[in-house]
Amino acid sequence: MAADRLNGMTVSSDDDRAPYVQVADALRDEISSGALQPGQKLPSARQLADRFGVAVMTASSGVRVLREEGLVYSTQGRGTFVRRPGEDAAAASIPANRGLAGRVEELESQVETLTERLDALETLLGSREG
Repeated sequence: MAADRLNGMTVSSDDDRAPYVQVADALRDEISSGALQPGQKLPSARQLADRFGVAVMTASSGVRVLREEGLVYSTQGRGTFVRRPGEDAAAASIPANRGLAGRVEELESQVETLTERLDALETLLGSREG
């Protein structure tokens, strides 16, 4: 069984839910419990992937679910943050996959993920050369 624990939540191959849903559920629980505070920056997709024992894209998909729900927002070059209650409520009510703003946010997230993957590859290649 592949599993990693985070505040009582488990990402497990034995769970019927998709891994990205398990990641989203665990982070949602942390937000609702106050373990992740409004305005707090979420760990990077790479850090979440390591924490949950999943692929970076799986972790990114979990965060995307929360972004679509309006619980978090991303800012290019800064990261993803827990939304404050009532903050930008109009934007939160629009699904992230609709409209130009949602598409830009999605692309920013993908660029962040690709940058992290490139950094990891460069690190790996650098360690093999030395």
